[in-house]
Amino acid sequence: MLIGKATKYGAGITLYGDYWDLHNLYETIHFLANGVPFNEQFSNFVLGLAYDIRHAYQGNRKKRIFGYDNIDKISYRGVDILWPFFLVQVGMLRWSAGFHATTREHQANLFRLEACSQQALISYDAEIGAQCFSWLTEFPGLPDNYLLEFISKSTKKYIFESKPGKSRFKQLPEILLNLSPICPEYTKFEAEIRKAAKEQGCKPEDIEIAYDWPDFKW
Repeated sequence: MLIGKATKYGAGITLYGDYWDLHNLYETIHFLANGVPFNEQFSNFVLGLAYDIRHAYQGNRKKRIFGYDNIDKISYRGVDILWPFFLVQVGMLRWSAGFHATTREHQANLFRLEACSQQALISYDAEIGAQCFSWLTEFPGLPDNYLLEFISKSTKKYIFESKPGKSRFKQLPEILLNLSPICPEYTKFEAEIRKAAKEQGCKPEDIEIAYDWPDFKW
């Protein structure tokens, strides 16, 4: 099974599973990351989750013992993922599933991811978590020209512009809502990036912002 635990200071989720759980999930993500409704940018963004999952099942990230006695104790492998990235990636996977001939195994993995998301969100703060999970279940997809760099900017804002813990987590619903392509914060960002792209003679999608990510409390 997969287990989702909110990180101590509200930065994200730690996703746990054994080798086979995580490897199976990795395969589902790769299946859904190719073809419609994704362009190359969207595919690479979703494959970022597969990258994290791969390092988890390879044992390169975290390990934790689950169980209550010597009979059922088990060592699971895990990985920390920041909330805005993770929730958008999960939402995009569900969106993609509507365009593919998915198997029961694919659907089971999606439901497992969503269940882990719900459990971790609500365990940290029932009211705020419910709002965030509602956003996830209603995720409509993104237009082809959406600039995913905005998600990185929004995630950095979420991590560094609030006090770690419940204060940070209370900002998550607003962060998620502002990811909408019609929100003023996004449209302003898009206008600035498109102007810069025109000046540099490149595509807006090709502009990457070098964010400084100092150490923070997960």
